[in-house]
Amino acid sequence: MVDDYDAIDPLEEARVEGKAIAEKALDKTFGISIPNIPLEEFEVPDADIKSELGLENSYQGSIEYGVIGCGQAGGRIARSFHQQGYKKCLAINTAKADLNPLDIPENQKLKIGDAEGSGKDMSKGHQAAKDSYQRILDKIKSTFGTVEKIIICIGEGGGTGAGSLTVLIKICQSYLEMLGNPNYLTDVIIIAALPTSGEKKSQTISTNLMLIQDRMKEIVDQGLVGPMFIIDNSKIESMYRGIAPAKFWPTVNDTITGLFQTFNYLSTQESEYTSFDAEDYKTVLSAPGHAVLGVTKVETKGSEISIALQENFKKTILAAGMDYKTARQAGCILAVNNADLDTIVMEDLNYAFDAFNTLVGGADVHRGLYGAAQEGTRAYTLVTGIK
Repeated sequence: MVDDYDAIDPLEEARVEGKAIAEKALDKTFGISIPNIPLEEFEVPDADIKSELGLENSYQGSIEYGVIGCGQAGGRIARSFHQQGYKKCLAINTAKADLNPLDIPENQKLKIGDAEGSGKDMSKGHQAAKDSYQRILDKIKSTFGTVEKIIICIGEGGGTGAGSLTVLIKICQSYLEMLGNPNYLTDVIIIAALPTSGEKKSQTISTNLMLIQDRMKEIVDQGLVGPMFIIDNSKIESMYRGIAPAKFWPTVNDTITGLFQTFNYLSTQESEYTSFDAEDYKTVLSAPGHAVLGVTKVETKGSEISIALQENFKKTILAAGMDYKTARQAGCILAVNNADLDTIVMEDLNYAFDAFNTLVGGADVHRGLYGAAQEGTRAYTLVTGIK
């Protein structure tokens, strides 16, 4: 006989069972079982990728650059950029002997290839870069973080710089595309130094020069890369006569990088006259093709400024043999002594700008007029899109 206390109440049993069924139905309606997705375990990264080395550029400018110097000549130019405040800088070489003297942090140097140097053999430089594709890309990512444009510096007569150039272009374009840059092809800028007169006497260097120019011609003419700045060391030699050997290359490279930074800097500065602003600067740099830089110092005396600008433009530009009238974009900035701005008339300055327009044919010329503390007048010129 079952104790009344322990007896199961049929009504209570039905109530409990009904509640369980109801809760189960409620679970099916409101408690959906969703599978776990791996993406849940990851945080969405910021759009701005930071340099893993903690690097930040210290220059004042309107564009965030990363700089790569490849080969001995390219490494020297990159070092000079680093001194200008372009801290997101990387030197690449097949020879440790060329990397060691560069005054940049050791973790911003990358040795590629198995041999010690390329021996002026472009095929060895090309293969070394090709074999190190992923290492170079990883190093760029850890060094640069987010950048808007990348500058590749090389010498056109060497084995490593000239040989690796086409590979480096592809790597840099891939990185900018990864960053979401819509203009990743033309936001890779080349600074290519031609051999000196003495170097051109070497059959190997002359052959390298011919090979790299043939290789780059189609790429440049088709607009598959950004502006390619030609630095003619033979011409620079004639401009910098009398300089001791120890000071020659630093002086040349500081001129190149100093001019480049001048435009980047001035594009951030307001002018009560005519500003060469950030959009002007970016527009000039948007034209693919060959490009040149120059600076001309002239006296500020009426119409003489126009005559001097025309006479000195081709003398002081850092490359010879260019057909400037095929240019697509140009920037011309006049930095005039503040005291002279009180006496010079605007017609004379406009006449000088018009003279520059004539020199570059049908190019769109973006002007800038700034007061400066230095004596006299300087005309800074940036010409791009030259065929």
